[in-house]
Amino acid sequence: MTRIDFDPRLSVETVLTTVRTTFDSRDYHWEQHDGLSTVASEGGRPVANVAVSQRLRVSIRIDVARHRVVLSQETLGAAYTANGSPLFMLKLGRRLSKIGRAVQQDLAAAALR
Repeated sequence: MTRIDFDPRLSVETVLTTVRTTFDSRDYHWEQHDGLSTVASEGGRPVANVAVSQRLRVSIRIDVARHRVVLSQETLGAAYTANGSPLFMLKLGRRLSKIGRAVQQDLAAAALR
């Protein structure tokens, strides 16, 4: 899980638009659930089975009270870990960290405008 604080002066719409732009620029499929939560799937299409997918699926939630974006990894990669290789789980974790850093940089840039 990655928690990213954002400037309280930014509106929720600006934050969500910035986060979506970040994910869209990296070929993630965006599925809006409600005003404050969504899911993004790596590879430009939805991840059907989170237990065995090799693509990253990220749950995105805006915590308005704490001025925070919360990114959670939904993809488990359990089938690959069960075969004795935790390497795949590490790769998924690295991808989540990488997209988290990108979101953090883009939100910081949005606050400067």
